[in-house]
Amino acid sequence: MVPDDEMILIDRSRTGDTHAFDLLVAAYQDRVYHLVYRITGNPSDAQDAAQEAFVKAYRSLGTFRSQSSFSTWLHRIAVNAAVDIVRRRRPRAADPLEGTAPAVDPLADGAERVEIRERIHRAIAALPVDQRMVVILRDIQGWTYEEIAGVIQAPIGTVRSRLARAREALRAALADLAPAGSGSRHEGSWP
Repeated sequence: MVPDDEMILIDRSRTGDTHAFDLLVAAYQDRVYHLVYRITGNPSDAQDAAQEAFVKAYRSLGTFRSQSSFSTWLHRIAVNAAVDIVRRRRPRAADPLEGTAPAVDPLADGAERVEIRERIHRAIAALPVDQRMVVILRDIQGWTYEEIAGVIQAPIGTVRSRLARAREALRAALADLAPAGSGSRHEGSWP
């Protein structure tokens, strides 16, 4: 359900009030950018995807029916824009993803921490895009399975299986980083 004040902005935007839409953009631009950045892996593609998402959302406001939250609807558009950009470009190494690494050993020195963080970023960027999306949405941004299913328009079972495959791939890629004897595989733990 869409909050009343947000629905007012949506309704005003539908009638061509660009200032109202600017307020919606301001409310969501950081979240959308961070999401698409984590999917695309670099700032230029993320800016393109975020801009494409907001333009498409503006043009498609007439199709928004308030059956899901505006946030879910907008994030679905953003994910699709980011995935389209990833699929169109040639394969290349992704830029490090700021702020996406889990906590590392607090006793590790600064250089070691940077190296660990970069390995984690590369491992996430190496995942197939459908797995990368669910890892980012669930394990980094903390979304529920239901929210993720709404954004990627897939059943919850598909979300769970993609997440399981992604976590397993991350565990394998980063196995040497796990402390000896830590074979625990509980929900939300990775790698």
